[in-house]
Amino acid sequence: MRTLHVVLVGLAVLAACASEGQTPSASSEDQVLQLGRRVFQNYCATCHQPNGQGVPGIYPPLTPNEWVQGDKGRLIRLVLHGAQGEMKVGEEVYNNVMTAHDFLTDEQIAAVLTFIRQNFGNQADPVTPEEVAAVRAASRQQGPWDPAVLWEQTGIPKTSGD
Repeated sequence: MRTLHVVLVGLAVLAACASEGQTPSASSEDQVLQLGRRVFQNYCATCHQPNGQGVPGIYPPLTPNEWVQGDKGRLIRLVLHGAQGEMKVGEEVYNNVMTAHDFLTDEQIAAVLTFIRQNFGNQADPVTPEEVAAVRAASRQQGPWDPAVLWEQTGIPKTSGD
């Protein structure tokens, strides 16, 4: 009877983890990337495409470029507030709107940015929820960024706990 109880508890744990999209043995890093992949598929892949290649002349690729691999603070600001106007990515200029995603949690934004910074040929440091929270808390931006102005907005603001 004890064996049956252990098996049932184990199945309950597996079912709970499955409903959260996690496996009991998944590392914290794996869980972040899994969350990032889900957020990417739900909110980013439509424009930037599932392979991160974008749509030429319309939506920029997420493949190695200075916006994705560059300053984390700038990238967080881009996701939080969006952008509108001419944006140069590599050698191509895009002139479209990226909608704000400030409705996402700090954890979701950190996960999706970590996902794109470590996929599609990118090899950049992860983004933490604390970094997203610091940028969000310090932000006074209203509406989408002009990409030229956003380019100058770098760094993660210091929090009172630093």
